[in-house]
Order: sequence, then structure tokens, then C-alpha cells
Amino acid sequence: MKDKRQNIVGKTIALLLTVQIFLVGLQAKSQIEDGELKLEVLIWMIQQSIPALKHIQSLQEKGDKNKR
Repeated sequence: MKDKRQNIVGKTIALLLTVQIFLVGLQAKSQIEDGELKLEVLIWMIQQSIPALKHIQSLQEKGDKNKR
């Protein structure tokens, strides 16, 4: 039961992080359309995405650790 709950929570967090990264992409597209330099927008996107990607990595590491 506990594994199933952790699996659902993990998948939900992964989905929310995916949505977050998708929304960052949409906001970046809007910034480019508003005349921002593409390089500046790319740097901004990277800065916005790094925390989400680090969180995903830590979830994967915890999942791997729990499987052992």
C-alpha cells in the first residue's frame, strides 16, 4: 500500500514539474514575441528550469534508493 501511494505521489510531482517546465516555455515564447533577445530568454529559461530539473533528479535518486 505504501509503495502504491509513493508511486502516485511521485508521478503527481513529476507531472506538476513537467507542467511547470511547459509553462516556462510558453512564457519564454511570449517574451520573444514581445521583443526580448532570444539569448536572454534562453538564459532566463535555464534559470527557471534548473530547480525543477534538480527536484526531478532527487526524486529519481530516492526512487532508485527505495528499490534497493
